[in-house]
Amino acid sequence: MINSKKIINILIFCTGIFLLSIEKIKLSWEIATLHNNYANLKVEHDNLKDLNLKLTTQFYIQNSPASIEKIAKEVLGMEKKRPKKIKNEK
Repeated sequence: MINSKKIINILIFCTGIFLLSIEKIKLSWEIATLHNNYANLKVEHDNLKDLNLKLTTQFYIQNSPASIEKIAKEVLGMEKKRPKKIKNEK
């Protein structure tokens, strides 16, 4: 009777250790997947930061007064008016 109880206890412990080992393998695989996803997201984030910098620079260049004046002259055919001279008569 004592031997059968010991065998049952050993089987229960071995089953528990086996199940915990499987759980550890699943968690290790999930952690590795998350690290890989993090690395991919970090690269994508850096690429998006570079693209944002390029787009911001392009926005400021295209909306600069000199660029707007150039488009107005070339595309719309506008001419810049020269200021009238004011004669100071005393």
